[in-house]
This record gives sequence, structure tokens and C-alpha cells, in this order.
Amino acid sequence: MKYKTLILDFDGTLVDTKESILQTMKFVANSFDIENFDEKLIESLIGLPLKSTFEKAFLLDEKLIQEATIVYRKHYNEIVIDTISLFDGVKDTLLDFHHNGINLTVASSKGKEALIKILKKQKIYDIFSFVGGEEDVENKKPSPDIVNLIIDKFNYQPNDCLVVGDTIFDIEMGQRANVDTCGVTYGNNTMEKLEKQKPNYIIDSFRNLTEIV
Repeated sequence: MKYKTLILDFDGTLVDTKESILQTMKFVANSFDIENFDEKLIESLIGLPLKSTFEKAFLLDEKLIQEATIVYRKHYNEIVIDTISLFDGVKDTLLDFHHNGINLTVASSKGKEALIKILKKQKIYDIFSFVGGEEDVENKKPSPDIVNLIIDKFNYQPNDCLVVGDTIFDIEMGQRANVDTCGVTYGNNTMEKLEKQKPNYIIDSFRNLTEIV
């Protein structure tokens, strides 16, 4: 095995959450009487912390961002179980990696409660040694902090690890931690967008990770 641990993004990499995120963003917009917002912009910001999305898509100030985050979390945690599914091949591939002794971790900008809820529902929570959400580090993606946290926690070297994600934010996060990176094209960013960030690998299916790892 080339890598000892996989540091996996969540939204758009393991789980198809685009619909649940857009649905909740619309709910927040209605709650705050925001009428004109760009859905495509919101899609392009998936993967970043909520604070960044609210600033850029809704132009909210600090106080309203805090209020909007509470509304978002409550609504999202209510609907998430019914609006998401694992991407094709994810569960079987993860179980194979786990069986072969590869350490599996999550590095997400999502709230930890939702992450754990979804992983438990999909019956794969127990195969992860660490599930990192936005509460775990002060500096969020594309900062490398959560990757460095995982490296330190398990006493790895950067070349032991592979960051896998669907957005340029994931790839930049890994690159800033001096870790190899793999982009996936079935999530929220296009092949062209990922190529510009120059990850070490680009794959079209989660199953293709077995050829890299």
C-alpha cells in the first residue's frame, strides 16, 4: 500500500449532499427575507465553511451569520437523513480499505453532528478513526489545519497520507499540508476546474482509488 491513511472530504466526495445543502440555503434565505441570491454561486461555494458562503452568497454581516448558522444547522439536521445518499461504490471501497488496514479519516467543513448522523445512518461510522468537522479547527478549508491535525494525531508523515476531495478547496488544503491529493470529478467541481489546481491524481469514480492507494 502506498498510503497509510486517507483524508476524505465529505460533501461531494463520499456523499451526494448538494440537494440538501441547496434546500437548506433556500430555507435560510426565506427565513431572512433574502430574495435575490445566486444558486450557482452557492453551488460553487460548497465545501467551504458556512460563514464564507453566507458572506459571499447572502452578504450577511457577522451577527446575522451567527443567527443564520443556527437556523441552517437546525433545519439541515432535520432533513439531512432523507435527502442524502452515498455515491456509487463508496461503501464497498471504504470497507475494503478498512479491511486492508488503511486508516480512514474525514476532513470536512460540515458540522460534526450532521457528519456523525449521516455516517451512522449509512452504517460506516465505525470504520473511521477520526471524523473532523468545522468545530475541530479554527482555520477552515482551504487552510491545511485539519490535515495537519490528523497527521499529528496519528503521528504520520505527510507522504503517508492522501487527501481526496471534489473541490479545489480540498486540493489546496492538501497541497498546503504537503500531502498528495486526488480530485474526484463526480462531485461539485468540474474536471477542468480541478485540473487547474494540479492534484496528483484525478478520478471519475470512487472505486478508482483502489488503483492509487
